[in-house]
Amino acid sequence: MHKKGFKLQQVLNYRKEVEKVRTLEFADAKREFEHAAERLRREEEHAAHVAHEFVCKQTDGIDAVELQMYANFFRKKQGEINQQRDEVHTLDCKVTEKRETLLHAAKEKKVLETFKDRKMAADVKDQMAKDRHFLDEIAIQKKGR
Repeated sequence: MHKKGFKLQQVLNYRKEVEKVRTLEFADAKREFEHAAERLRREEEHAAHVAHEFVCKQTDGIDAVELQMYANFFRKKQGEINQQRDEVHTLDCKVTEKRETLLHAAKEKKVLETFKDRKMAADVKDQMAKDRHFLDEIAIQKKGR
């Protein structure tokens, strides 16, 4: 029995590799996003802690130099937090883009895998029909003798 190979196997292999690369790119983008989100959370917690400390000092009494120092710190920290939020948003968009790219690559691979499965099933069906026809032919020849 002659076994036919899948003529588009190289294309399928290529699409599998593309999907693997896209998966790694998506994982890297997601990891970057999670690190940036964690930095943002830490920055916000630190600012909240200092704000609480500031409120406690205000109740005890605070002089102008300390007040100016806290004001400068809050201004700087707010700028850093805003910058970190922008970075988190940018990375979130990048993760979404990488997810879409990965889904597209997975769909293209799946299309070829489905085509391969259908082609192989059709080949098996054809071979079974040929075998049946051959056996029928043998049975007819034996009957004729």
